[in-house]
Amino acid sequence: MKPKFILLLLVSVCVSVVASAQRFNSDIEDVHLKGKVKSVLTTTRTPQGRIVGQPVRNNFNEDGYFTQNTYYDTLGNPVIIVSFFYDKKNRLVKDVRTHEPYSELLSQTTYVYNKKKKTITAQMFGIADSLEESTVYVFNKEGNIDSVKTLDANGKQINTLKYSYNNFGLRTWSTCSEGDNGIYIGTEKYRYDTDGFLAEQCSYYLATLRQAFLYTYYYDEHGNWIQGHVFHVSPTEGYLYQIIDRQITYYE
Repeated sequence: MKPKFILLLLVSVCVSVVASAQRFNSDIEDVHLKGKVKSVLTTTRTPQGRIVGQPVRNNFNEDGYFTQNTYYDTLGNPVIIVSFFYDKKNRLVKDVRTHEPYSELLSQTTYVYNKKKKTITAQMFGIADSLEESTVYVFNKEGNIDSVKTLDANGKQINTLKYSYNNFGLRTWSTCSEGDNGIYIGTEKYRYDTDGFLAEQCSYYLATLRQAFLYTYYYDEHGNWIQGHVFHVSPTEGYLYQIIDRQITYYE
């Protein structure tokens, strides 16, 4: 296994699925996995071994698209399952979130496509079929997400993410604002190495650097990383922040 300094872009799986809804690539390609991946179980720990957040297993079908995400507690018991459903064009049309172990329905999100406006609108409904919030994804002509707007049940804008890309289609900036008036919250900047992998992620408020992270990855024989060491860095110090383990299974 060979280590390499790159950065893991932490995004929600839902955004990852929507980002590939135009279907230029499969979900596996969009999350930079290689080979016939069947599932990925990701667990994040502190250097002392304490689990951070919920371990999650992402399942893919043989065509490379998400089918189900399972979130576990620290004892390994499934807590939440998100199932994805597609049309004949492999476009995401619905996801269903249930609470385990009794498959209690928590929410359902439907996806509406507008080819002319280059948008996808995701509407999340709660247990009583009431609209809880909507998310509008706007794509540029290259098929990348240009902006993401989140609205509450009354259509009031909660926040907006705006993205910029380089000539290779790699995301270089993301800026977050809040409310209808677009009150600035912060900016993420991404830098890539010569192989096109993220090398650094920095968080800014205006021109002030808040924090930066670097990752060291170790790969399996398929070229997928199976462990990442997360380093928090500043102008004066750097220290191991988290360790990410991935158990990857493959179709035969």
